[in-house]
Amino acid sequence: MKHYVLLKLAPGADVESVEEKIFKAYDKLDEELEWLNRPAVYRSCTGAAGGADLMVVVELDGTDHLEEYLEHPRHLKMQKAIGDSVVSATTFDHY
Repeated sequence: MKHYVLLKLAPGADVESVEEKIFKAYDKLDEELEWLNRPAVYRSCTGAAGGADLMVVVELDGTDHLEEYLEHPRHLKMQKAIGDSVVSATTFDHY
C-alpha cells in the first residue's frame, strides 16, 4: 500500500526547511520500521498555483500498519514541528 500526503504550505513558509524536517523523520522511520519502505518527498507536485507544495509518499507492507504509522511518536513529532507551516493536508492511500 502506498500512503500519500499532499501539503499546502503557508505563504512565506520555508519549503526547504519543511522538506528537510519531513525527510529526516521519514528516513528515521524507514530505519526503525521494517514494514515502512521507500519514503520520498517531492516539491511542487501539481504545478498549479493552488496545488500542493510538497508531496510525501511512503510504502507500507499492509493496511494493518497504517494506524501504527500515523500514531508513531516520530511521525507525531514531525507533524508538530511543521504544523505552523502547513495550511492544509490531503491524504490518500493506493492499494
